Amino acid sequence: MKKFTAPKVRLVGARQRGVALIASLLLLLAVTLVAVSNMQTSTVHERMSGNLYDKQLAMQHAEAALLTAERMLAEAPLPAGAIGLINGEGIYDIPIADAQARWAADNTSTIWLESSTMSDERVSNAQFIIEYLGEWPFPPQCDQVSTPPQGCLLPTFRITSRIPAAEGRAEVILQSIWRG
Repeated sequence: MKKFTAPKVRLVGARQRGVALIASLLLLLAVTLVAVSNMQTSTVHERMSGNLYDKQLAMQHAEAALLTAERMLAEAPLPAGAIGLINGEGIYDIPIADAQARWAADNTSTIWLESSTMSDERVSNAQFIIEYLGEWPFPPQCDQVSTPPQGCLLPTFRITSRIPAAEGRAEVILQSIWRG
């Protein structure tokens, strides 16, 4: 009787054992690095879009404060030289040429009026000041003719609105020129 012997299986050499494991671990590491990088990119994009939203919201609040000040000027009686409005709280006379700008962040003597046109806890309250700039001719040089047209010289104001800087947020400042 012939004895049965199993066929011999050729085993992989010692140097080649575990190569598949190492290759799969390296591939897994590469996939993990790509995933982590994508998550960081997503986080940065989310912060950027949040900051853009905050900026737009602050701009809308500052624009609403400008409109409030313009409405206030439109409804106020404007006597000659606008003397009735000058030196009130938040309303100032003609700026001095060499003086610090009233709307500068480090000018602590400026008293800002609060604008309550929009209420949103995500943005600081909008504030504004009004500065009388004198009577400006419009159209330009209309005051240099012998008989100036009606409305040539009208009181002119600079309105500055701001959203003060808050924790982690930027300050927004807008200005407009308004003629009575």
